[in-house]
Amino acid sequence: MSLRLATPTLRSTARLLARQQPMGLVKIHSSVASKSAAASSTPDRMHGSYHWNAERVASIGLVPLFAGQFAFGASPVLDTFFGILLPIHIHMGFGACITDYLNTRKAPVIGKIATAALYAATAGTLVGCYQFNTNDIGLTELVVRAWTA
Repeated sequence: MSLRLATPTLRSTARLLARQQPMGLVKIHSSVASKSAAASSTPDRMHGSYHWNAERVASIGLVPLFAGQFAFGASPVLDTFFGILLPIHIHMGFGACITDYLNTRKAPVIGKIATAALYAATAGTLVGCYQFNTNDIGLTELVVRAWTA
């Protein structure tokens, strides 16, 4: 008996669902065009791809720099590349952590503070690497001395 009573309800529900438009085609907002930044800018679908490629280039670029340190010894060219590429690699790694765990939706204030601190630390590290390479023994000699110590 309960199946007989439920059958017309199922039929009417199925007809209603068949007549509905897919959600992508349904216009949710009014016909007044909004001037918000989210509505006017279209997201770049390739942004993540470019970012991923830049991370891989920075990671793979560190391998010959480490090998070059031990093969050629201290070199100003290796010091320069190493002093630029290593802080960029670290910046990208910490930036991904901030994006994953302190994004603006979950932690709007702390995320912005962490991002600002990351940029300040990266700039300080780049300046420190420059100072260490020009006024001291250099990064490649530091790695060699640390390895043999």
